[in-house]
Amino acid sequence: MTTDVVIAGGGPNGLLLACELALAGVRPIVLERLPERPTRPKANGLVGRVVQAMDYRGLYERFSASSAPPAPAPRFQFGALPLDLSAAGHNALYTLPIPQRRLEALLEQRARELGVEIRRGHELTTVSQDGQRVSIGVSGPGGHYDLAAAFLVGADGAHSVVRKQCGIGFPGITDRGFIGRSGQVTIPPPVAVPGTGELGVAGVGRLRPATFTRTERGMFAYGMFQPGLYRVAVHEWASAPLEDSTPMTID
Repeated sequence: MTTDVVIAGGGPNGLLLACELALAGVRPIVLERLPERPTRPKANGLVGRVVQAMDYRGLYERFSASSAPPAPAPRFQFGALPLDLSAAGHNALYTLPIPQRRLEALLEQRARELGVEIRRGHELTTVSQDGQRVSIGVSGPGGHYDLAAAFLVGADGAHSVVRKQCGIGFPGITDRGFIGRSGQVTIPPPVAVPGTGELGVAGVGRLRPATFTRTERGMFAYGMFQPGLYRVAVHEWASAPLEDSTPMTID
């Protein structure tokens, strides 16, 4: 089978690109190796000009469930440093809190509305190219098959098969001087302050959502996407290394 564009990866980047191509009259095929969308918490929202771009495409109302247009954020945390933007007049920093799972679901819905073919459970395994086309090997529920395309887009994450097969480097180091943990938890009153999203922590005071709190051993941050359900992230300095498979506890 030959097509114009194959996109490897059905996350936000791959799905948004598929929507853009469909609006331009191209019918891409999206290959996503996972048969179902994962349930574990990932990203928490969009920040910056991309929020405006979603508004230009008529998607902001769908993502935010609000008919009001996006407004610049009066304050923001960058690298755990609070930025007061209220005196800056019009600024270009927009925010849109939305869990990644919901963002992907809405982008997939929009892509299908535009006629994009999305193949879940289909994993790109091999790539080769000549001057005219890209040959792609795919492992699907029915076994192996081949695709040919004029263009292949790698939107398949940090461990991208496309990047590796094309010999594109990913230089950098892994900092093992701290441990980061994140999870989605319920926090009942009186720690959770009813109606505000704040947390009342003994000896510390009230913490606000989307802020960073430094401690002697690290840093604590959290957000709330629905009453009583919190996305919590903690970073501990100089901790003993842990394997990714180590269970996390509330403690």
